[in-house]
Amino acid sequence: MASFNINFPGNSNQFVVKASSAIKTKGGIFEGDASKGTFSLQTLIGAVKGNYQVVSAPNSPETQIAVTITKKPLIVPMSKIQEVISGYF
Repeated sequence: MASFNINFPGNSNQFVVKASSAIKTKGGIFEGDASKGTFSLQTLIGAVKGNYQVVSAPNSPETQIAVTITKKPLIVPMSKIQEVISGYF
């Protein structure tokens, strides 16, 4: 299990819309709201699962998201997971 933060350039409601759309477009599952939730994606070498929690104030112009990866393929480095997930958010 590993964690990292993402700074999203918008409010938490905008984050949910963008993240949900990006993950579902790739065939993944996104469940959550403007405060917390979970996501999962299937890759060619295994599943990636995690959760997120909004840690900035509601309606802040920039939203800080704490992401925790709970499952990933063993051979994929955490830095690559962070890079890909950050691209969705």
